[in-house]
Amino acid sequence: MRVLPATSTGRGDGAAPHRTARTLRSCLALAVIVLLASIAARPGVRSLFVAPEGDAPAGPVEADYSSAGRYVTTTQVVADPAGTARYQLFRPADYSTLGFLSPIVTWGDGTGATPGQYSALLDHLASYGFTVIAPDQRNTGSGDEMAAAARYLIAQAGTAGSIFKGRLDVDRVAAAGHSQGAGGAVRAATGNPGLIDTVVTISLPSTRWVMANADCPTKAECMFDVARLSQPVFLVGTHGVFDSVIASASTERGFYDQVPGRAVLGLIRSSGGKVADHNSVTDGDGPRGFLGYVTAWLCAELRGDTTAAAAFDGTRPELVDNANWPGSAAR
Repeated sequence: MRVLPATSTGRGDGAAPHRTARTLRSCLALAVIVLLASIAARPGVRSLFVAPEGDAPAGPVEADYSSAGRYVTTTQVVADPAGTARYQLFRPADYSTLGFLSPIVTWGDGTGATPGQYSALLDHLASYGFTVIAPDQRNTGSGDEMAAAARYLIAQAGTAGSIFKGRLDVDRVAAAGHSQGAGGAVRAATGNPGLIDTVVTISLPSTRWVMANADCPTKAECMFDVARLSQPVFLVGTHGVFDSVIASASTERGFYDQVPGRAVLGLIRSSGGKVADHNSVTDGDGPRGFLGYVTAWLCAELRGDTTAAAAFDGTRPELVDNANWPGSAAR
């Protein structure tokens, strides 16, 4: 595979009518649920409701890590010999400025999405010194390509002449993803416990939404099980109307309860002045509210950052006390 040039960035009776009415209402409710699920599957579709005010970072950790990091970033495409894009990279532009080896984050897109639709988040992570690699494909639920992407970078870190030679912390790797890609992140971790050190899921869908696709010839090849995780996990969810169908707060709480080890549940209410919902983490829907705690979690887990860890540790973690993240929990 070849790495293409980088692009730098700044970063019937009397009751019958009533029964008929109830039947109609039930049918309409079902139609609405199906419609919401269909709309929410399309990245970039915004919430139907206006968010309440006051979703600015409420705690010092969230505020600090919501701000852009200190490192200039760049993006690159890794192509196969035929010139087809295989991976997209979001990374520090100059590794010599870091003063530490760059941890690896392998990213999984939601159904039908592309890495570029998450550029605000992924570039933000790069500005904190992480090297983010995302398979350039629209289905990532198997987790296989996510694991392969991490291994690609690990191999490059030991390859003479590679820009990654001696620059990456190959012992610090996270799997993160949104929606179907969140399931892929769980699968990448459970299938490769020696490779993946921590997991971040954003709107991890109810398992009833798992289905066969181009990445998973059978449903079983995309099915995930958080109860098999041996790594610490940060489960991020929302209170939005689309997620009430796809990845509800109660669904995320159920996943949190199933994780056998360290787990943090973050349920965000609003982001960027809008109700946080299933696709809010994508560029079109204002992902700013997600940046702080996702970045802090990775800094804590992959770089041993004790300041960042304060958002999740202690008897009353900052995240749990944050009014914009009601229902959050940590253990």
